[in-house]
Amino acid sequence: MRYIFLFFINFLIYLQADEIAVVKMVQGEVFSKNSGELVQLQEGSLLDANSTIITKNNALVTIIFKDASVLNLGENSLINLNSFVFSPQTDEYDFKLYLTKGDLVFESGKIGDRAPEDFELKTPQGIVSIRGTKFVIKVK
Repeated sequence: MRYIFLFFINFLIYLQADEIAVVKMVQGEVFSKNSGELVQLQEGSLLDANSTIITKNNALVTIIFKDASVLNLGENSLINLNSFVFSPQTDEYDFKLYLTKGDLVFESGKIGDRAPEDFELKTPQGIVSIRGTKFVIKVK
């Protein structure tokens, strides 16, 4: 119960901050690299745009973005959160990710309804745009 309360408080604080996402679940060793600094992530950690998320062997992470999009990243993965803007008040949207390697499951949030053309997930082999609500990608 205490952990649920702490997560809820962290989530409310996160909604007011400049961060773009919050870590909902971590299993194993998961790191964020931003401005050259490597930080181990834990439940409730806040993420900024231009962060690189790195998962090690047997590691998983679930990330919730401000628009309620959900990203599940599997082991030995590397993804860059290039940009995220979700501002319905000013009709501004931008969501760009780059998956270098690994596995992910993505479920789009409100940006998928309001501005699917402003979402882009690049990989070394191609580009994914939102045409539905959920997809899976594996990059070797």
